[in-house]
Amino acid sequence: MRIFRPILFLIALALLLVSVRQFMNGYSDWQQAQLAEKAYQAELQELGAARDQLKRRVEMLQNDRLTKERLARKRLGYIKPGELKFKVVKPEAVQ
Repeated sequence: MRIFRPILFLIALALLLVSVRQFMNGYSDWQQAQLAEKAYQAELQELGAARDQLKRRVEMLQNDRLTKERLARKRLGYIKPGELKFKVVKPEAVQ
């Protein structure tokens, strides 16, 4: 009976240490998951802002006449009747 108590105490202590170790591992994983969630939330906010900006641009391209005109002038080189268009050529490109 004398040896039974110390053995029981050692078993209980070992179980307690294993439990604490498992808890610490789980807590560490939980902290990492919380950090990952915060990063994902920040990325979602950035993507939402980019989406809203693109929606505004699409709306402008569909409905705003001045935006359409500016793009036609810039990309396609359109000019209005009576306007002159000048093209600047770099000297290196002429040779």
